[in-house]
Amino acid sequence: FIKKAIFEEIIPTLDTSEVELKQFANDVLERFQNPFIRHELKSIALNSISKFKVRVLPSILEYKKRTGTLPTNLLYSFAALIMFYKGEWNGERLPVNDSPEVVAFFNEVWKRDNLQDVASSVLSNATIWGTDLTKVDGLLESVTKALESLHEAGHVAS
Repeated sequence: FIKKAIFEEIIPTLDTSEVELKQFANDVLERFQNPFIRHELKSIALNSISKFKVRVLPSILEYKKRTGTLPTNLLYSFAALIMFYKGEWNGERLPVNDSPEVVAFFNEVWKRDNLQDVASSVLSNATIWGTDLTKVDGLLESVTKALESLHEAGHVAS
């Protein structure tokens, strides 16, 4: 999953030499595989929305621009981020740690009755993303489908 996201969905959106891109990708994979790097989920999760906006969202949008399609794994990651901000998974609390405004927004969003409403509310929040992402053709449908897949996998009540 990670290799496909990096090599097939992120690297094609970057305008850097192939040598540098492959080195970047291999460095990322090496960090993930290093058992001596201890990075707790609560540290990784700190301000995840702003990290995603700066680090991943540009690749999603550029991938769409360059290929006319959406990057499947990055969109699944987007849905996983949205699901994470529900603050619980299978009855366990998750270490959501973000600005009070972002946390309050997601607390309200997750009161919605269905996952498409959740996805629509999140994607349309131009305050968070800098733009209304529901305007990106196919994005709402793809993120909703990925949320549904996560929901079914985790038996999480919507």
